[in-house]
Amino acid sequence: MWNFDRYPARLTLCMDDGGDRSLAFLPDGRFRWEGKDCEGQMTEFGEELFFLTFDPEAAPRVNLTLVLDMALGLVTLVTCRQGVNPRRPTYISTELLPGYIPLPGREEPEKRHGFTDALKGKCVKWSYDWGFSIVHVYVTERYYRIRLLQKLGEADSPYELAMRNYTDRTEPAYYLRIRPDVVLFGFTEDNMDRVTGPEIACSSRAQLIRISTLETVGRGFGTPGTRPELFRARGEYVEPLPGELDPGSAYLI
Repeated sequence: MWNFDRYPARLTLCMDDGGDRSLAFLPDGRFRWEGKDCEGQMTEFGEELFFLTFDPEAAPRVNLTLVLDMALGLVTLVTCRQGVNPRRPTYISTELLPGYIPLPGREEPEKRHGFTDALKGKCVKWSYDWGFSIVHVYVTERYYRIRLLQKLGEADSPYELAMRNYTDRTEPAYYLRIRPDVVLFGFTEDNMDRVTGPEIACSSRAQLIRISTLETVGRGFGTPGTRPELFRARGEYVEPLPGELDPGSAYLI
């Protein structure tokens, strides 16, 4: 829950596209975004660092994820939309927008959350809170790969049959430095969506990663019927397999 004794119930977010956004925290745990009440989830990831997510629109589907750094007065907004491409109805577009939070007695910060290569060349095995494990290979500061550790369906299931064409498993990604030890990592399964077709719904992730302890909290978006819920995972560094850190890709020039 929002600390109403410490912070205002309503924030004005001054975004770098020149527009202000209004975000209010309601006593029942919901958010009010630009005057519209939205259900979602929020967590504090370190002192005065908040991660929240909600879906303001259902058709077409829209998800908003915000990183609020109340200590530095900075905000990053991640906007994901599904249903924007008639040729690929499961495709998800992603927009990143930085900004700042005007607070009493503070001037506008000179800096913003910026891109980083802090995870480049590292491999992390993530074990999620629902019992699933996977390896993320952070190839470059522009994309990443996955290493599957377990089957996701029966051998002849539509999912497994579709995944046979998805051999490279490389996807566009972004990495933003939030604090010295915290990175906002996100990706969209764009190549999976193109290669496997409608058998597998494209999804998007955004998650805060604490580099020193490999803790993470994040959200998924894209799977039909899901609500904006947070997930948590614990990571451990692992060695790359031969070729996993090769910057070449079957899908990306």
